[in-house]
Amino acid sequence: MNEIPIIRKTVTLEEWQAEGKRLFGDDMMLWRFVCPSCSHVTLVGDWKRAGAPETAVAFSCVGRWTGTGDENTFKRAGGPCIYAGGGLIGLNPVTVIDKGGAEHHVFSFAPLSTEKPL
Repeated sequence: MNEIPIIRKTVTLEEWQAEGKRLFGDDMMLWRFVCPSCSHVTLVGDWKRAGAPETAVAFSCVGRWTGTGDENTFKRAGGPCIYAGGGLIGLNPVTVIDKGGAEHHVFSFAPLSTEKPL
């Protein structure tokens, strides 16, 4: 499996939204993110279908809501896993600064060349 590189960066909410639209279009349900723990690529719609709360999107791996085990967590092996961005080890590489100045740590957008997992 090709490992997807993790690139840390800080952007404004407007910059982040513009990049998502540029990469994946206006329908946010089709935006794709890569888990920094297991490298699993997930669409926003996948989190919704799994019953995850909106606050989990691009923050915690979808595996937390699909019933997966812990065997892929921190292995960058394709996942999904049960990683949560708010834990002791915060791997979420992108910091989004909202209009009020609050910081939100999220997953990177998935590269366009990455196929959506089945």
